[in-house]
Amino acid sequence: MSNSKQNEKVGVRKSMQEAFKLIRPSKDIIKVGEQKKRIGMREWFWNYPLNLVSFFKNTAPLSFIIIFCVIGISLFGFLTSSSLANVMSNEKEDVFVEGSVGAISSFNPIFTSQSNVDADIRGLVFEKFVHISKEGKPLEGIAKEWSVSADGKTYDITISLNHKWQDGIPLTIDDVLFTFEISKELSSKHNYDTIGSPLEGVTIEKISEEKMRFKLPESNATFFEAISVYIIPKHKFEGVSVTDIPFNAFAKYPIGSGPYEVYRSEPNVVYLKASDDFQVTPKIDTIIYRLYSNYDALEAAFRNGILDAIGSIDEFSMSYTQEYSGYKKYSVTLNSRLRMIFFNTRKERLENSNLRVALNHLTNKELLMEESNISGKIANGPIPESSWAYRESEIVKYEYNPQKAAELLKSLGYTRNLESGYFETEDKKILSFSLSYYDNSLNERIATSLKELWKLEGVVLTLEPLSFTQLTQEIVATRDFELLMYEIETTIDPDQYNLWHSLKTNYPDLNLSGYSYERVDILLEEARRSLKEEKRISNYSLFQRYVTRDVPVVFLYHPNYIYVVKDSVEIEDISNIVYPYQRFENIYNWSK
Repeated sequence: MSNSKQNEKVGVRKSMQEAFKLIRPSKDIIKVGEQKKRIGMREWFWNYPLNLVSFFKNTAPLSFIIIFCVIGISLFGFLTSSSLANVMSNEKEDVFVEGSVGAISSFNPIFTSQSNVDADIRGLVFEKFVHISKEGKPLEGIAKEWSVSADGKTYDITISLNHKWQDGIPLTIDDVLFTFEISKELSSKHNYDTIGSPLEGVTIEKISEEKMRFKLPESNATFFEAISVYIIPKHKFEGVSVTDIPFNAFAKYPIGSGPYEVYRSEPNVVYLKASDDFQVTPKIDTIIYRLYSNYDALEAAFRNGILDAIGSIDEFSMSYTQEYSGYKKYSVTLNSRLRMIFFNTRKERLENSNLRVALNHLTNKELLMEESNISGKIANGPIPESSWAYRESEIVKYEYNPQKAAELLKSLGYTRNLESGYFETEDKKILSFSLSYYDNSLNERIATSLKELWKLEGVVLTLEPLSFTQLTQEIVATRDFELLMYEIETTIDPDQYNLWHSLKTNYPDLNLSGYSYERVDILLEEARRSLKEEKRISNYSLFQRYVTRDVPVVFLYHPNYIYVVKDSVEIEDISNIVYPYQRFENIYNWSK
């Protein structure tokens, strides 16, 4: 064998030996006859950093998804916790947060609105031309002086020139004229429900840069209430056609002369800041007004500690606030609101007043309010006891009296079947009615309680809960109902021409029952025209007697308004308010 071949064999042998040395046993190889070593819990935790790294590598990506989910849930819980809310509120002591159930319609105050949200924001942003006291007397607003002619048909009014719009432009007499004239035009020519509706036939003219004159076709004791409205800036509508005003951005981002201006508006929250152009610098810099679709959502926000105040006419829905200390509770009866059950006297059987009287005698109002968890003051007539025109001696009251009701029903052909418990005619037709109402938790409680109470008295009541659109368009607009539970808002003045005069039985007026009595029409007309309080008292005394005698409705109650506020917030006295939004009249003096 040659030396070269021998050297080649030796080289191959060495390379193979080196290769075998580099080979390592696989971790996955099964060694026969050798048991796998078990790692104890103590040893695993001793080497937990390496073991955790190994675990996450072997279970990726599932392990990382789980980690991010845990972190996300923890972060969300922290951000929504009351602890964070308290920290945030402490850091922003000049921010006031209020919560309310409702929705935005329009912040433009020349359009009438049923929304409590609209009313609250308007009260913060705008100033009224004149204010009306709890007793019905005119008070200064933008108007500072006035005189009335002897015949009550001419009003000369002088305005203050010390007011500014929230964009720094001075408020002038032209703004006041524009507010009234455009409202009248939108009402009379375009059929919008505006503050100009009561001013039909009234002429308005400019006398000077600070004085204007209203000329009425006839004297009207309620005129000051008709002009107790918010004033809007003329310059914000220059170049805007009349028909486009309802849809203008002003409805969402209004400019007023009040203490606060809107700087951000969303469907569920409105942000307002203190105006630099208001006569007094508000002590609270920012107001956040949060909106919720229902009382459950409002409750959740309150429990999370993100609200400084909440208010409602449904005290039961706010009962959870009693679980918390550190809050003040204010309660005031809203005599301006009256809840009634309207009888549709257009229906043949409801034309008979004895049937209406019988149903009044079967209605135990005290028990109804107790069963429904309602807080308020029972009403027995159209004018509240707080009014100067109220005369208890003229009120025909219908106390709970099943015996009297049975006698009246018997005269109408209804006797109580001892087996079924219901009032029936001779041909076994049960005495029954349908009740229409707006579908919310408060109305549902009242309607359900009334149904049960009348059932015990022998009357069947079928409930018809409706959406707001259904109620307004299918029931109120057409007057297509049998019984209707409805809450109306009256003026401070005892005038109730729009509620009971026979000319006001059709939509959009509010004589919902279709009540008609010539003597009542005359009394309402005379009381409205007269400027003498003695004459008006005499008229309203008889008016109360006739309306309660004829019973076109069941008068139920005036609701209480409940306002719950943190102890850290100092507010003005609200015991004399007539409407809920009036709690904000002196908000510039509130502090936190």
